[in-house]
Amino acid sequence: MKSKLEQYVENIVRHTECSKQEKEDLYEELLIHLELSRDQLIEDGMTLEEAEKKAMQLFGNEGEIGSQIQQSLFPYRKELMLTLAVSSILFTITVYLINLFVDGDAQIGWLTMSMAIGAMLLFLPLNQFFHLNKKLWLNSLLIIHALAELYGWLIVSGLDHPATVGMVIWDWLNIALTIGLVYRTTIYDYSPNENFMKILHGLNITSGIIISGITLFFLVGMLIMIGEFHPRMLIFMSPLAVWIGLYIFQLKIVNKSRKMAFLLGLVPLIIIVLLFLWIYYPQLAYR
Repeated sequence: MKSKLEQYVENIVRHTECSKQEKEDLYEELLIHLELSRDQLIEDGMTLEEAEKKAMQLFGNEGEIGSQIQQSLFPYRKELMLTLAVSSILFTITVYLINLFVDGDAQIGWLTMSMAIGAMLLFLPLNQFFHLNKKLWLNSLLIIHALAELYGWLIVSGLDHPATVGMVIWDWLNIALTIGLVYRTTIYDYSPNENFMKILHGLNITSGIIISGITLFFLVGMLIMIGEFHPRMLIFMSPLAVWIGLYIFQLKIVNKSRKMAFLLGLVPLIIIVLLFLWIYYPQLAYR
């Protein structure tokens, strides 16, 4: 059974998003520091239980300590997340008001979803007691946010208002920051000896962003043409589902066969390039 001191250190480490090896090193370093502090307190006359409790009190709240370590490991990410959240919420409110007064269409569905995502983007970086895998949750939320912002771009593009150009630029700055944070969280938070994983994630994120954008484009196009949702539209989600499946499979086999994982990571990008050439090459050749 683990001691209270070990459980305390585990709670601190759980607030960080390091690699497995880095978490083990951090755990060992913090535990040694606290054990030395505990031993000194025992020498001063305290019992083992009293010394452990006092050592933890002197060190501080595990949530606050973990948050500080996280901030030192990945500087400015928290500030960028908060900037994105505030900017997105303000953008959503502005688009809602302009759309309401210009076209008389409130876009309640998009407004609700976009505001909820913005609120979550505020919640995750600020909450010190959120013990789930923040990296996974943040990236999932950021990808959903990017798709919501793309839909917001479609709304803004259809408005006949002097502020349209400025709103489009604002929206794409939000999208660019979102994509940058996805790359930053997934790729650069790996240690220098994990360059292969950086490349693998980079390939998959790039292809995933392109596939998600194309999927959203066709879904919105079909909604505009048909006027309502039809279950057959879900067929446009199949490339995204295949990409997710390939991504998960790569992560499962990467320790057994890096070459196979890398080749599977290239497949979506190769297909995208071939489709692009198939669509646009005849036009370029004709010109």
